Amino acid sequence: MSERFDDVLRAVLVIAEALREEFGVSIDAHPGGEGTEAGSVNRAFRAAARVIVAEVVSEGDPATVLTHMLREAALRWLTELGVQPKQAEVLVSSEPNLGDSWLAYLALAPVSVIDELTK
Repeated sequence: MSERFDDVLRAVLVIAEALREEFGVSIDAHPGGEGTEAGSVNRAFRAAARVIVAEVVSEGDPATVLTHMLREAALRWLTELGVQPKQAEVLVSSEPNLGDSWLAYLALAPVSVIDELTK
């Protein structure tokens, strides 16, 4: 499963990077909230990741694997931007009620947004 997990994670990371490049700072990746639906790019990213995970996960719960995958994608993006590991962990865990949409938001967020969140 580890090799397949790495392959899926790479695919998810490539999609996130492509979306950030395509939409730049105007990316509609907001995570939504109580009574508010997440942004269209956030939802599309999660849908694409869900399809990829469903294709390769034969053991366990695909929803759990998806959450883990999005968490890893967010952590890797934050690390790439120089966010310290402890601060990155706090950030990915800071909005538990938003679930996967928060993790997708962090994975998709432009540098300027991450800078604001980590000040």
